[in-house]
Amino acid sequence: MKRWGRIGATVAVLLALSGCEGGMANLLGREPLYIYVEKAGGSIGNPAQNEGTTSQSQLLIDGFRKLNPNVDIHVNHFAADRIVEAMAFRQSRGLGPDLVVSPVVTALRLHERGLTEAVALNPVQFNRLAPRFRNDFLIGNRYLAIPLLAKPQVACFDRRRVSDPPTTLTELLELSAKGLQVGLPLQLADLLWTASSFEADDTLLQLVEHPPSKTTSTPVLVSADDRRQLEEWLTWLAATNLQSNVSFSEDDADLVGQLERGDRDWISCNGNWLEPLSRKLGQNLGMSVLPGAEGRPAKPITALRVWSFGRHSTGRQRKLAEAFVLFSLNKVNQREMMLSAPGTLPVNPDVLVPTKSSHRLAALATSLENSHMLNFSNPEQTVAAGRAIDFVLQRTVQGELTPAEATAMLLSHRPAAALAP
Repeated sequence: MKRWGRIGATVAVLLALSGCEGGMANLLGREPLYIYVEKAGGSIGNPAQNEGTTSQSQLLIDGFRKLNPNVDIHVNHFAADRIVEAMAFRQSRGLGPDLVVSPVVTALRLHERGLTEAVALNPVQFNRLAPRFRNDFLIGNRYLAIPLLAKPQVACFDRRRVSDPPTTLTELLELSAKGLQVGLPLQLADLLWTASSFEADDTLLQLVEHPPSKTTSTPVLVSADDRRQLEEWLTWLAATNLQSNVSFSEDDADLVGQLERGDRDWISCNGNWLEPLSRKLGQNLGMSVLPGAEGRPAKPITALRVWSFGRHSTGRQRKLAEAFVLFSLNKVNQREMMLSAPGTLPVNPDVLVPTKSSHRLAALATSLENSHMLNFSNPEQTVAAGRAIDFVLQRTVQGELTPAEATAMLLSHRPAAALAP
């Protein structure tokens, strides 16, 4: 009886340890590394969208384990509306992760709340990244986030219905008048590329990054040209919504579903959705750069996925986390991740993107070259400003606001610049 009692106690200890973060791993002599991953936006009800992210994570984990067999890596996935609070709850109990993978705005929220900390990585290895991907995250000599992958915006279409994709907004509407079923997003982050054809994109970015309510020592001024270009863009949106073969959607998942079902022939496409679209449409999925103006390319927003470092890692876990991040940035792994998911591009400029042999990668690379990347200094304020603009856009497209009224609403409390001669 004593023998069985000792065995039962041992089993109880093992079970208890396996339920604690790092318990079983430490017992077996392995160092645990905990990674939280924010699911790609719009994944609710469509988890297949995140399979590309999952496969990329597994590629990295398998490769890192080969070089570090004593590391036990645990990955947890969280929806965008849960990850910050989930991390705050667990860190309050000393159970936070060593690394987080997320969009930029989440990384900044985590940093603002003191849930992550800036790090100084080996400059020889980290400087392999292009300056456009890393400089905005620099605080002194430390980085509050480390770029991992870029996800540009492109046009997605059904090859059976679109043989020659439009290169300008004028061509897009001309094709819609001939029967092309067009789907457009109705959120600024996904719609900014249309504003660039009217040169209103910089004004809109100023409204997002420096909303009128923000107190700054140097207020952002709006010129008469800025106002005119913004109103011209809003006029185009209102007129486009009256086209019988064009529809706007506030949900990018809805747009993707329409293309999959054949309800739409051509849509503006976030890079997160290329994995399920490729699986659903196969060779019938076409991709191209988004249409711009005559002689002026569209300037979409490219989203970044970034690494952040947790605050409660042991010294050994921090070293492993840094090694894992640098491992993810080397040429081999960046190339493998690019090829494993169709909507991503590397942030390591040493990786050759085969644009001549792949129309998909050529479209992504061109989009990235012409794109904006948003790295906000105040994420909560930025999100609020973006939602306010989205509300105005919705009312304008629905005909509740005239373009002039919408322009006045967006620019309210914004000081005017002196008129140029």
